Amino acid sequence: MQMWMFAACGAVFVVYLLYTRQFKWLLGVVKNTVLGVAGILAGNFLLGSMGLIVGINALTALIVGVLGVPGLLLLYAASMMVR
Repeated sequence: MQMWMFAACGAVFVVYLLYTRQFKWLLGVVKNTVLGVAGILAGNFLLGSMGLIVGINALTALIVGVLGVPGLLLLYAASMMVR
């Protein structure tokens, strides 16, 4: 019974997201996250010889996904400070 209620609430939430602007924002964050992870990989490849490496995990992906390029630069600046 609880699982059906959870599924029904989830379905209502998905339908709500499909008809609002939040869904477009969510798709933008997902797109930025994928591109940001690719940017981190490229940055690690190019800057790894200098010791600037940013780990890829959920937090760094979320930072880059929400903030975009400034978030990517923030992560590398923080990496420089820690080093």
